[in-house]
Amino acid sequence: MVTPRTSATLTSATLRSLVGLGGLLFLFFLLVVPFQESRAQSLALFSRNHPELDWRVATTDHFEIVHPARLDSIAARAAPIAETTYDSLATALDTTFSERIQVVLTDQDDIANGFAALLSGGAVTDIWVHPTDWATKFSEPSPWLRTVLSHELVHLFHARAVSSDLGALEQLGIPGFWSEGLAQYQAETWNAQRGERWLRAAVLDDNLDYDDGQSLWNGRLLYASGHSQVRYFAQQHGDSTLTQMLHHRSERLFGLLETHDFETAFRETTGQPYDTFREQWRRDMNVYYNTLAGQIETLDSLRTDTLRVPGRGVLDLKYSPDTSRVAALVELSPERPVRRLYVIDRSAGERHMVAEGPIEPPVAWHPSGRQLAFSRRARGPSGSVIDDLFLVRAGGSGERRLTRGRRTTAPTFSPDGDRLAFAGSEDGTANIYAMTLPDGEPTRITDYAGNIEVTGLSWHPTQDTLALTHVGPEGGRTLRLYDMAADTAAVLTGPSTDDQRPTWSPGGTKLAYTSLRDGVPNAFVQDVEWGTRRRVTRLVRGAAVHDWVPVDSAFGAAEASTKKAATEAVPGEALAVSTTLSKTDDGAFLIPAGHRADSIRPSVPQDYAAWRAEQPPHPIPTDIPPDPSLIRSRGDYNSWAGLTNRFSFGLPYYFSPGSAGIAGLTSWVEPTGQHALNAGGNVSVVAPLKDSEVFASYTNRQFAPTVNVSLFSASSSGRIYGNDLLVQEQTGGSLRLRWPLDWWARPYTSTALEVRLRYVDLTPLDRSEFVPGPGALQAPRGGQQASVRLQWTRRHRPPYRHTLVHPLDGWGLRLRGTAAGEVLGGDSSFLRGDLMGYGVLPGLGDQRLFLHGRVQAQTGSPFPQDYLGFSRYDAIELPALSESAPFTLGDADRVRGYRSYALGTRLAFGSAEYRIPLAQSLGTKLLGLVSLGRTTVSGFLDGGGVWTGANLDGATWRAGAGVELKNALSVGGLRIGHALGAGRPVLKGDGTDWNVYYRVQTALPF
Repeated sequence: MVTPRTSATLTSATLRSLVGLGGLLFLFFLLVVPFQESRAQSLALFSRNHPELDWRVATTDHFEIVHPARLDSIAARAAPIAETTYDSLATALDTTFSERIQVVLTDQDDIANGFAALLSGGAVTDIWVHPTDWATKFSEPSPWLRTVLSHELVHLFHARAVSSDLGALEQLGIPGFWSEGLAQYQAETWNAQRGERWLRAAVLDDNLDYDDGQSLWNGRLLYASGHSQVRYFAQQHGDSTLTQMLHHRSERLFGLLETHDFETAFRETTGQPYDTFREQWRRDMNVYYNTLAGQIETLDSLRTDTLRVPGRGVLDLKYSPDTSRVAALVELSPERPVRRLYVIDRSAGERHMVAEGPIEPPVAWHPSGRQLAFSRRARGPSGSVIDDLFLVRAGGSGERRLTRGRRTTAPTFSPDGDRLAFAGSEDGTANIYAMTLPDGEPTRITDYAGNIEVTGLSWHPTQDTLALTHVGPEGGRTLRLYDMAADTAAVLTGPSTDDQRPTWSPGGTKLAYTSLRDGVPNAFVQDVEWGTRRRVTRLVRGAAVHDWVPVDSAFGAAEASTKKAATEAVPGEALAVSTTLSKTDDGAFLIPAGHRADSIRPSVPQDYAAWRAEQPPHPIPTDIPPDPSLIRSRGDYNSWAGLTNRFSFGLPYYFSPGSAGIAGLTSWVEPTGQHALNAGGNVSVVAPLKDSEVFASYTNRQFAPTVNVSLFSASSSGRIYGNDLLVQEQTGGSLRLRWPLDWWARPYTSTALEVRLRYVDLTPLDRSEFVPGPGALQAPRGGQQASVRLQWTRRHRPPYRHTLVHPLDGWGLRLRGTAAGEVLGGDSSFLRGDLMGYGVLPGLGDQRLFLHGRVQAQTGSPFPQDYLGFSRYDAIELPALSESAPFTLGDADRVRGYRSYALGTRLAFGSAEYRIPLAQSLGTKLLGLVSLGRTTVSGFLDGGGVWTGANLDGATWRAGAGVELKNALSVGGLRIGHALGAGRPVLKGDGTDWNVYYRVQTALPF
């Protein structure tokens, strides 16, 4: 027998809360506050506070350059870049700013990125300077600061050019691909890493969809697609049409508003719909790239041996010294973008993971074959995100951190294994360091100065000579040999060919390296003694060199020597390479080290190739020298004065003759992330003192803990109590302090300590209409409550697209203590302890076993609505809801299969679920806003008990089992985990009826 869920009644107060301003403000805290809080935190501070920074501001004609005091010299470099870019874009896009643009520079985190936003109160861009890995991710022939700052300023000019009566909200309608394409067209060249290699692979696969979720490089494809389209547009229609399109306006609301609409502007300025243009662009891209592919050798022609490695993206391959094992650094998939370092036993075909996390290639084997060194992003001094060196045993144990805050890359061992060299960066200057193992301190062995980067370090097999990629102040990359004994360097290649990642031949007479001169990576070999150079591959999709493999000592040289190879390398030697097999997958291969590629130079008719060389009429110079004279003034930065309005608006409302007024929202951020302010509320014109409501939340990040202050006076709802939705008028506030802790650091793991002080005056609405329902609930009680909550949380949560409904791994532990006292007029007094934990264990394939447990104990007299026990209804879990919101969505557990309350002062609860993926998507989309995504089916067993005091004789024990369908619901971009299930009691005497339920919960409890 199946019994449906008993429905809750809806009182007049409940309905008023659901349709009134309480619902509007609930959405405000659900959608706006978390976005603003996370956004402010990401602005230059990357999830850690930095009270140690002394912020300064340098003012130019058009900019306020905000920066830590130690970056004064970088501000002097940024000033001419910003002003030169401003002049170029003002002319090219026919747009200017009446106010100064704020540019925030930071080097606290090792991040190769930037951010720009046009706010209602002004324009701001944040720039991370001194990243160590930009030269491997970008192939732009200009310095990092020039590339990123000019790019972000184009975004601001673009947003200002299209802004109209909707103000800054207009930019929400700019297609992402067009925004990034215009920024690259104006500020960058068409090159390998920012366009060619990603577009080429997608076109050859006839799959240009960057929103399909199938490729690790879809983000890069979005940039490449937009970049090529804007260049193609300029070549077909001219730059003046491009500018004209930005300034096009359409009338809305009977001429009351003028707005910019991308597709309307495109059609009316070009005379054709955007879809027609895109099809023409797609056709010409097909002709160009397929013509190119028809003239270039294929992977099959290279007599390759396929290497079986896990993961969709191959980042590095290194053979052990005896070649019996391969270290493979891979990225698993776009759904699961986790980087892992595997060691693969070639004879047994077995593999095991030795490390994971944001590991940067290359990795290095110790000559003994017992250890591996790598550089991985981790928390450094003051919680900064920094690349540091790690050492791990080849079996995966004994991981050890060798440096802290060094900004490292490219570790390489000496031939005897006693020393480890690496590139480290300080204040934007990279140098080579060496340390004696096992416990020596790093010593700098080069003396580079200025804006220099070093990547791709490789130690000679028998000598103290290092091969490296040197990135000069102008952004040019050259291969060099550095003689450690003589302290001299020899340049092997010029800056125009973009050569990277050198690796020595086993005999030390040659270097293999990867070059991006073709727009995709291809392999080359250089004879160091004679200076001759040989192209090894000319593949249309490219091939990146990772290692030079000696004659196969693990399986016998005799077998290896029988392989056919050219005479230019020892027979049997091979290059370990990776290549782009398709838009979605990399492949790993061994190719003969002596191979020589065809000397053909492919050509494509100019009509199809001209777009690649298209340039804006007012190009931004690639190298702009520092000019401190552009700075008109310098001074201390006032973060309060920097508080900028994100948006503010007010609207009249009318629900009934007794419910009418004006409701509004406002949001303010500060560019360095030190302050964020959000508020919402309504003023009733009928009963302004009684029915007006307000919420306000202020976040401060000027201290080690993040400080949040919330004030509220409003009705709120969110949980069923008895048979009704509990609605309470709440007036009060809270003070919350949160410390992220870098204890026991490991990848994808976070630890935090939190303290919350809260004072609230509660008035349950319609208390007289309370219906208790099954169980011993009392009517909710009003009064004042003063409480303090202390919480410690540690959790491990690797990134996964479907964590909301089906996490593949992770664990968490949360310890919480809450106390309320009869102070400051408080009417309740209690002490409650709460310990919760969970873990996700592997099953068959992507199936998982989820375990969850919780114990609670309480003493004192809380309000009845704050009971400890089992609930009749499931608590609502919305991961996006800010903790500063004064909403209570419920926190009590329910044993599925039961529909009654069980109350006490002690509780133990446990749950086990075996989760099976059912469908990637249900293929349902309503009105373009609502969709049903990932779906799983689970078998579950819940159980636990509730009792009072230390006596278990009167305990209420429950156990329920059943099945549940979980689904990821997307509503306008907000993702919610919800489930439909059926459960029944399994304990004798508790009945056998099945209970059907629906709940809104995430797959992980915290």
